[in-house]
Amino acid sequence: MTDKNKAIIEYLLQCPQIQESPLYFNFINAKDSTKQIITQADDVTLNRVYVDGSVAKRFTFTIIDFRSISSQALVKIAGYDNENVEDLLDIQGIVDWISDQNDAKNYPNFGENCIIDEIRATTNTPALNGIDNTISPPLAKYGVTIVILYIDTSRKIWK
Repeated sequence: MTDKNKAIIEYLLQCPQIQESPLYFNFINAKDSTKQIITQADDVTLNRVYVDGSVAKRFTFTIIDFRSISSQALVKIAGYDNENVEDLLDIQGIVDWISDQNDAKNYPNFGENCIIDEIRATTNTPALNGIDNTISPPLAKYGVTIVILYIDTSRKIWK
């Protein structure tokens, strides 16, 4: 049986916004540009059992991206880049990458008994889940929740 957590780690390591940053699983040494995968509703049955015995399921996890954050007001000069805006755009790249992978039907490998129907972020943009002001520079905690919908065929009674 394929470990779905290992499958999503291997899958996410292909994402350009994740490849170059330290990636943690259910633990974090929070620093600028570190990322964390947090498991959530691992393998939840959606109460849809099909006539052949296969079951619709959902696998959910969140990617947390920590970024140093600037307390400076936006500068009203054409062409000036704000660190906070640039960071959000970079994190948006994870959401866009997931969407592109879904469109291309490039999914994590959940093994031969799983047929993935869809992978998607639950929102169109990353959420700012908080700011840690106890350190310098402060760290913003952005989150992107990902849902994978799939069919588990391990209890299928006929082919």
